[in-house]
Amino acid sequence: MINKYLIHVDEVKPLDVGLDEGFQGVDSRLVISDETVGSDKSCLFRVIFPKGAYHGPHYHSESDEILFALRGKAIQWIDGTPYIMTPGSAMILPKNAVHWMRNDWDEPFEVIGFYPDVPNFEKTGQKVVDNWEDYDFEPHPNK
Repeated sequence: MINKYLIHVDEVKPLDVGLDEGFQGVDSRLVISDETVGSDKSCLFRVIFPKGAYHGPHYHSESDEILFALRGKAIQWIDGTPYIMTPGSAMILPKNAVHWMRNDWDEPFEVIGFYPDVPNFEKTGQKVVDNWEDYDFEPHPNK
């Protein structure tokens, strides 16, 4: 039951995101946001990446992004370096830094994260870059 202070992830619909936003195959839900419990300053999300799912090269101009891995394994690339996130690992992605994530393993990767400076995904100022190959990723499928 959603109320002013408590919400369950299953009560939130997945974001309607796809290749235009750089996503492929993910289940991304804004659990805490201005639309769910009325947060006006920050946003908490949960994302599941099945094998092969990804969020291609992009950046956020209006907020940092902070991640905490719950299960599975994924590559998180930032500033030219790939990092392997595993359960219990955390990462900060500063605003304006191009980054991407992909699950190359059999087990789904589950991560929670938050944008500390904005109340929803739209206000992060996300920009998907066109030249994915410049960031060690296959070319953008829509380009």
